[in-house]
Amino acid sequence: MTTDARLHPEPTDSTTRPLLVSIKQASAMLALSRSSIYLLMDSGELSPVRIGRSVRFTVEELEQFVAARSGNSPDEGRAVG
Repeated sequence: MTTDARLHPEPTDSTTRPLLVSIKQASAMLALSRSSIYLLMDSGELSPVRIGRSVRFTVEELEQFVAARSGNSPDEGRAVG
């Protein structure tokens, strides 16, 4: 199984981590479909950066999104009750 390196913005010796990723890259990073990314945007769970007609996400927001749902963040993503 081959992977497209452009979909996995991990830093290498000669590059730095990107500030923004596309919907396609975000879906690959989160292992979700593009449709799921759009649903998360519509529900306000993911907030894109819009530059003209381009829609991008910060890598930091994607990491926070995962952390909030994996229990790594004490305040976010937990039910109050």
